[in-house]
Amino acid sequence: MDGFCSPVHVVLGCGVSFAVQRLRLSADGPVSYTVVGADGLPVDAVEEFLGYLAARGASPNTVQGYAYDLRDFFVWLEQTGLDFRRVRLEVLAQFFDWLRRPKPARAPGVFVLPGVGQALENTTLQRKRAALASFYRFHARRDEDVPALLGNLLGRQPTGSYTPMLAHTQRGGEVEYSPIRIPAHRKPPRTLTENEVQRLMSACNRRRDRFLIALLDDSGLRISEALGLRHADLNLRKGEVHVVPRENNANRARVKGMKGRIIPVRPELFDRYAAYMESEYGALDCDFVFANLFRAPIGSPMTRANVNELVERLQKRTGITHFSPHACRHTYATRLLRAEVPIEVVAELLGHASPQTTAEIYSHLDVEDHRRVLLSAGIIRDGASAR
Repeated sequence: MDGFCSPVHVVLGCGVSFAVQRLRLSADGPVSYTVVGADGLPVDAVEEFLGYLAARGASPNTVQGYAYDLRDFFVWLEQTGLDFRRVRLEVLAQFFDWLRRPKPARAPGVFVLPGVGQALENTTLQRKRAALASFYRFHARRDEDVPALLGNLLGRQPTGSYTPMLAHTQRGGEVEYSPIRIPAHRKPPRTLTENEVQRLMSACNRRRDRFLIALLDDSGLRISEALGLRHADLNLRKGEVHVVPRENNANRARVKGMKGRIIPVRPELFDRYAAYMESEYGALDCDFVFANLFRAPIGSPMTRANVNELVERLQKRTGITHFSPHACRHTYATRLLRAEVPIEVVAELLGHASPQTTAEIYSHLDVEDHRRVLLSAGIIRDGASAR
């Protein structure tokens, strides 16, 4: 393996040391991640699992996130003297209690008084639980001595005949059941008003940047999908944006889940594209729609770092501090759902794995929209019952 970057180490007493290490198998190959121990060698069980994820086409961001989650798990295993193959469910629950501690209090022998604030949000703990569940499912399939501690993908709950709402939307009719419950309330996604979108575009000094915001607002693309667009992906005649999965983009832009799709958009969006091409892009020899045009390296595709700088500038100029590319995506989805576009269609347009994902993210719309109907009917008034 070549192209190693500096590892990020965690040292928590007694010489315990694990690191997440970024790597590249070849000079032009994809980026991946692994976890190394104090001896500088990869942790075999983690390496096998992360390699499996990469082979299945998981994004580098997903592999990186799982690497950090499993690094924490192996730090805890080292402290407790446990082999991951011998961990039992009642003991595994202690790992999540350990994660709730502030990092300095995770060292061996540290006593934490009751009432100390939780270090991680429950949503973060849920993500770590999902990483562990996948890790154990992978090894349970390969080794009968390894239990699938956090549950398998099941057709129904393990007891009774109850099937959760929207279970039919899961791929293969399977739902994930976990015996360790971590309750968490998803925060409603932040959206932008039509006026705010216009203010943001007006604050842009470049047609390229105005077109980027208009594209995100009109298509719901993830920013990585937008940065990976080629000119051939824009079908002006049909009014379509084609999301095409590609490996090894120069700017590391990637379609999540490598799931391609076609998104119809308004004709006005292509008017902005044409103006951008004519006035700024010109004769530049570059396949990417969004390229560096105003500073070196001229002609290279825009990166997430370039977009982050743009977002910061626009937030300062407009005062719209909740603006982000993902806020544009949430705005697009909210607009479709309030226009009563079927949730299955919205899920496909967003590139979600299933309509259940869409329903979970935008479940708050039901309450807000019901409130709007009741207010317009005079049933409630300013949150109080009408009399």
